[in-house]
Amino acid sequence: MDDFAAFGLSAEVRRAIADLGFEEPSPVQAQAIPLLLQGRDVIAQALTGSGKTAAFGIPMAERLDPTVGAVQGLVLTPTRELAVQVADQLYRLGRYRGLRVLPIYGGQPIDRQLRALGAGAQVLVATPGRLMDHLRRGSVALHRTRFAVLDEADEMLNMGFLEDVEWILGRLPGERQTALFSATMPEPVRALAQRYLRDPVLVELGRPRGAPVPTVSQRYYEVPGRYKFEALVRLLDVERPGLALVFCATKRGVDEVAEALRSRGYEVEALHGDMSQTVRDRALRAAREGRVEVLVATDVAARGLDVEHISHVINYDLPQDAETYVHRIGRTGRAGRTGEAITFVTPWELREFRLIERIVGTRIQRAEIPTAAEVAERERELLAERVTTMLRDGRWGQYRELVEELAEDHDPIDIAAAALAMAEQARGAGARPAAASELEEWLRRPRREREEPRRPRPHPIRGARHPLPPHLRRPRGRRR
Repeated sequence: MDDFAAFGLSAEVRRAIADLGFEEPSPVQAQAIPLLLQGRDVIAQALTGSGKTAAFGIPMAERLDPTVGAVQGLVLTPTRELAVQVADQLYRLGRYRGLRVLPIYGGQPIDRQLRALGAGAQVLVATPGRLMDHLRRGSVALHRTRFAVLDEADEMLNMGFLEDVEWILGRLPGERQTALFSATMPEPVRALAQRYLRDPVLVELGRPRGAPVPTVSQRYYEVPGRYKFEALVRLLDVERPGLALVFCATKRGVDEVAEALRSRGYEVEALHGDMSQTVRDRALRAAREGRVEVLVATDVAARGLDVEHISHVINYDLPQDAETYVHRIGRTGRAGRTGEAITFVTPWELREFRLIERIVGTRIQRAEIPTAAEVAERERELLAERVTTMLRDGRWGQYRELVEELAEDHDPIDIAAAALAMAEQARGAGARPAAASELEEWLRRPRREREEPRRPRPHPIRGARHPLPPHLRRPRGRRR
C-alpha cells in the first residue's frame, strides 16, 4: 500500500496525516491500520520508532465518535514520557475531528488531572498506576470504552505492571476492540494477549524474533572490563556521534561513567532511578536542544525516553537478555534515520552474547577498537575541517593584522601551527588523552593472546572446589 488514501479515511484524518508529514505508511502501519479499521483485535510486534503510534492512532481517530463525551479510547503505556508522547500524536491525528485526548500519569498533581477529566475526553493515554487511582476514586469511567491499546506491552510487564494491566482490562466492556503492541513477544506477553484479545490477527514485520530495525548498524568490541572506559573514549573521539546513549547496568555505573566522561571534557547527562523528575526533565531537555553529547542511563531510566536524534547506542554493560538488547538499540535508527549500535563484550561474556545473537536472529559484526594513531589521525582530520570552514567563511579577518606583525619575526607556518595548538588546548583536547598505554599495549597483541584470565574452573576430580551441588556429590570413601 503506497499511501494513506487507500485506507478510505475521512478528510479530517487525511488532513491531520498530511500535517504530520506522513507520505506513505510504514510496514507496521500498512498491515495494522486496515485490520483495526475493520474492528479486528491485533497483536503487532513493533519497535519504538517504527510508526506504531500512528498504526493504532489513525484507526482510533477514525472510529471514535467526537460527539460522545465519554471515554471511548484507552491507551496504556509503561512510562510518563511515552504517555505524553503518544497523547500528543493522538491529539494531532484527531484534532480536525474534534477528539479530545488527555494524558494521565503519576508525578503530575492529581487535582489538575481531575479538572481536565471534568472537562471531558474521548481518549485517555495513561500509565497503569495513576489510572487505577482514578478508577478507585470514581473520577474515570470506562464503561463506554470501545478501543483499548496496550503500548510497549513487554516493557509494562518488565516493570511489574501485569496485575495492574489485568485489573484495568477486567473493568473494560467485554464488547471492545483491543490492540497490543510490543517490541518483543516473551511468553507473558503472549499469555496476556491470549486472555484478553478476541481472535487477534498477528502482525509480523518479517524480521526474526524481534530483530532490530534494518537502519541500525550493529557491531561489538571484545574488551576486558578494565579497559572498557578507555575504549569508550576512543570510540567517541573517532565516531563523534551527534548524541550517544550509553547504557550501564547499575546506577553507580551510570554515575561513575558520566563523571569520568565529564573529566575528559564531554558534555554529559546521567539518567537513573534515584534522580528526581525535575532533574530528569532538565537532562532530557538539554539532550533535545543539542547541548549534550552523551546520555548515560540505566535500562529503567531509559524506558519511554523521548529523544528522536540519538545517533549511537552503546551497550557499555552487556544487556541481561535479548529483549533488553532489542529495546536498547531501538532508541536509534528511528523514523528512517540510520543508527549505530555498539556493544562491549568482555571475554567472560562471549557465551551470553552469542545467545543474544541467536535469539535476536542477527549476526553482529566484530570490530577492533581504534588505536591511538587512528584517534590522532581523526583529530587531525576534524581540525583540518574546522580550519577549512573558517577560511571559507572569512571569520578570521580581525586577526590578520596580528599575524602580519608576528610574521615579521616568525615563520608563518610556525605561527599557524602554534595557533592550532592553542585552539586545541582551549577546546579541552588535552583533557581527552587518546587512551591508557595499557590498552594500547593490549591492542598490539595477537588476538589469541588477548584473552582476559577467565574464571577458574576446577578439575572435576582434583579441584579444590567441587563443581557439583551437594546433593549430587559422591560420598567420600571406598568404592563398592
